[in-house]
Amino acid sequence: MPPYGWAQTVVAAMGRAAPGAVAFRGHGVVRTHAESYRRAVAFAYALADRGVGPGDRVALVVEDRADAVEAYLGVGLAGATAVQVNDRLQVAEVAEVLDLAGPRAVVHTAGHAERLADLLRGGGADVVSIGPATPATTWRYEDLATAWASTALPGVRHSPEQAGIVGFTSGTTGRPKGVVHTHENLERIVRHMPSHDGIRWGSRCAFTGTLAFAAAIWGVVLPHLYVGGELSFMAGLDPDAWTERMAAERSTFTYAPTPLMSAFADRVRSRPAVLDHLDVVLHSGSSAPRETVVDLVDAVGDRYVETYGMTETGAPVTATVPEDWRGVAVSGVGPGGADDVFASAGRPVPIAQIRVVGPDGAACAPGDVGEIEVASETLFDGYLDQPELTAEALVDGWLRTGDLGSLDGSGRLYVRGRAKDMIVSGGMNVYPAEVERVLAMADGVADAAVFGVAHPRWGETVTAAVVPVPGSRVDVEQVAAFVRERLAGYKKPTAIHVVDALPRNASLKVRKDELRRRFEHVDG
Repeated sequence: MPPYGWAQTVVAAMGRAAPGAVAFRGHGVVRTHAESYRRAVAFAYALADRGVGPGDRVALVVEDRADAVEAYLGVGLAGATAVQVNDRLQVAEVAEVLDLAGPRAVVHTAGHAERLADLLRGGGADVVSIGPATPATTWRYEDLATAWASTALPGVRHSPEQAGIVGFTSGTTGRPKGVVHTHENLERIVRHMPSHDGIRWGSRCAFTGTLAFAAAIWGVVLPHLYVGGELSFMAGLDPDAWTERMAAERSTFTYAPTPLMSAFADRVRSRPAVLDHLDVVLHSGSSAPRETVVDLVDAVGDRYVETYGMTETGAPVTATVPEDWRGVAVSGVGPGGADDVFASAGRPVPIAQIRVVGPDGAACAPGDVGEIEVASETLFDGYLDQPELTAEALVDGWLRTGDLGSLDGSGRLYVRGRAKDMIVSGGMNVYPAEVERVLAMADGVADAAVFGVAHPRWGETVTAAVVPVPGSRVDVEQVAAFVRERLAGYKKPTAIHVVDALPRNASLKVRKDELRRRFEHVDG
């Protein structure tokens, strides 16, 4: 069987990039496609020479660096399985993921050398250090990435059905799950992503995401390399520095994290030169308040792309298109008959199907809320070494997402939140995302989370935690009155708690289970 898979496809494309074309920029490094091609190939040969290949797992706990992406590519070229480990995890959480994955080797960057030293020294896996050697180091990445002169792609034989990348989810409760995407499926994702997200040949990406999230790797990083594009690492920059870099580097693509959407819109208005080259502003991964989307679309126009997907779907399964924003009214009623395009996640992409089903498994009527189920050409292969969980999630080719949503008459999807987060109060269903969107509009509220706590009469009662805007205070009575004017009585929080910050896990998902435990015995 010939070499096959995502890494061969991406690295071969890098080898065809224009001479001198930049692949990576940031953290003091500017590296061309040709340079990274040679380093990824050399790393793959070095791994194979040391017995790492098909059937082996290589875990990567890495920061946003060119070397880190090259390491992913080298692992793939060697036919091994890259295990993505969110580098924001605490040491105990990293240990849990490594225990579940059982890697043959672990790659880490210098920023994690000290905190992971004891874990890696006693872990039983070979350790590849990107940066200076440590007492735990088996091999230095720089030595492996420069030791081989051959530029021919390794002829490693491996099955397309073997695991290519495993991305570990960091759920709000329970143990992490390893989401397996095969070599073949990752190649399919990489080839499809440019059409999903409007990534053009030679796209210059202002990369505000991070390698901490598997979807950013196969959804943004690899597709940009595949089209001969450029990744400029900008995670953590404030909106001023972000837009300044974008203008200077003539960025054509960027990702707008939910907390920075409004600030980015303001900076674009004050620095319109950013729009001279910009083609796409992508948002995904979490729901944004409707008014925030209205504001950003006002600033960037039809460059805005909203998508819905998850680690298990690989590529997004819905997306908006430029036509959605042309001539749309503030009400959200625009071309194609959308109920409210500003609140939607778009329509299914060509390779996917969406349905919303009720508790009995029957399709819901337009506007009715049920569980979102997905069929797609890029669905995951299953959960790593957990066949029982795979069987629960994948039924007859459809993924049970655990998300609640509805479809309108035009086929657009509206995500209402997680099924497990739905609150049943006095027999009425309350969807936290709806209440959270209203709370986010109230004066002085920067962030909000809504959850249910036990109630002797109603079963559950709606409870909220809100974070003040920096330098402001939240008037709880005013916020409650604001909500009462906009939502039915059974949806309004019976208690609103002001907190300094919402507890989040390493994937930045709000820990509602933690909030529930904290406030379940507190009188509203």
